[in-house]
Amino acid sequence: MTDDTIPAPSGPVYVPDQIILYGIDLNDNKGAAHIDVGSKLAKLQSKLDGTAGITASTVLTYGYGFEGHCYRLDAVRIFIVMGPNAEPAEGCGFDKNLGYKMWRITAATQILEISTAFGDAQALILDAQLPGKRSPSSYAITLKMAHRNGRLSSD
Repeated sequence: MTDDTIPAPSGPVYVPDQIILYGIDLNDNKGAAHIDVGSKLAKLQSKLDGTAGITASTVLTYGYGFEGHCYRLDAVRIFIVMGPNAEPAEGCGFDKNLGYKMWRITAATQILEISTAFGDAQALILDAQLPGKRSPSSYAITLKMAHRNGRLSSD
């Protein structure tokens, strides 16, 4: 295992906003990724259509490198990365001999995150909407207006 404080070297051309994703390519040799979603009855399968000549990988991401520093994600995340080809992992403690790969992307690269949660409808829908568990943008915001010379308000 390599030293986890040494980032991967820059590619042949220096790109200031380059992000290096470290993880495992979940695609099989037919381009399909199989993900166990927690049920014995169901598995998620995603197939990437390569007919348009676009290279895409379903990546189980463990960490990333940015501006010469290595970062670990708090939990693994699944991304579909379009564009760059996978390279053998180098740097940040990820050993290519253990199957790790790396993808060089920029901050402007469009990627898709696949998020899976398994549970009953009570937990995933109803409990998630209780006050304090919702995102702040879902709460109602009211605006009250006042005017110097008159009464302009929502009351």
